[in-house]
Amino acid sequence: MPIRIRNLAATLSRVSQRPGLRHALRTAAAAVATLALVTALRLPQGYWAVVTAVIVMQANLGGSIRASWTRLAGTAIGAVSGAMAAYLGGQTWYAVGGAVFVTLAACTSVASLRESSRVAGITAVIVILAGHPGASPWQLGLDRFFEISLGILTALAVSVFVLPSRASRALDHGLAAVFEDVAAYFALVVEGRLREDYVERQVFALKDRILRTLARCRELRREAGVEGRSGEAGARRSMLLYRAERLFEHVLAMDHVAAEWRGSGLHRHLPGELAGLEAATAAVLTGLAGSLRRSEPLPGLETLGARVRAARDKLGAMRRERTPAAYDLSEVMHFFSFMHGMLSCAADAGEIVRRLRAGEED
Repeated sequence: MPIRIRNLAATLSRVSQRPGLRHALRTAAAAVATLALVTALRLPQGYWAVVTAVIVMQANLGGSIRASWTRLAGTAIGAVSGAMAAYLGGQTWYAVGGAVFVTLAACTSVASLRESSRVAGITAVIVILAGHPGASPWQLGLDRFFEISLGILTALAVSVFVLPSRASRALDHGLAAVFEDVAAYFALVVEGRLREDYVERQVFALKDRILRTLARCRELRREAGVEGRSGEAGARRSMLLYRAERLFEHVLAMDHVAAEWRGSGLHRHLPGELAGLEAATAAVLTGLAGSLRRSEPLPGLETLGARVRAARDKLGAMRRERTPAAYDLSEVMHFFSFMHGMLSCAADAGEIVRRLRAGEED
């Protein structure tokens, strides 16, 4: 028996490390707990509470709180408008139409309630059509609101106590993924230019993934705020998200140049400096990702600083020797735009590390 218990505990531990399975377990727990409650309370239509618990359960506590608030507010609006329409017009087509119109108009007029407009409309229709002759529509609306509130409260309790997951931690992992992908994107663009071989398919795949991850990080930042994860930690994550977006913009600008830039050019005068700067910048960004994901030490900046100085020194020497004068204006503009993007990426990577290090020392 003890061996079976240990095996079960080990299996649950492995399962709990996978975000998708953690969410599935929490949702199942919320559904079972809600079903037990509605059974104990003998609610005649308690399945609405179970459905609500499944709907509002999100991947993290902040997401669950946001979904709970919108569903609860939408249900309240739908229940009131449905009860009013049923009281005035009964189970008629104009009562249904009027209730749905009023409900959706009220929800869509408030930005934070737009997500709940469908739920609110469904609630209004149920309150009107699910009633029986002689039954009070106000009581029916109150019953729906109580059932859904019960499902929401149960889902929130499960989010807090069963395999809890926080948006703030998920945001750290999301930012780590962005820094890793930006480092790969940066390296791909620079190496493609040095080899004079622009790999469009790989570039497109990386850009698409970074854009989707950044969008998810913005959502997670809002959910972390709902959890109350503000203060210094919240400011730190906001800074990281802002800098990640800036880095992506710098590499996008380099990518636009590389896509149009073909053949021999000024980059052939400093291949070693470009390769060294690319490797050092990518290493710092990858080290940042490791620090966010696994609490590793922040990467050092000595190599990056040396590579930036070497690139600037070489650019200065090229200007003194009037090397750009041998090329047409388009080539010169492409080259210096590309170099500006590389140096900006290096500067932002270094600034992120310095800010995080200063925060650790405070």
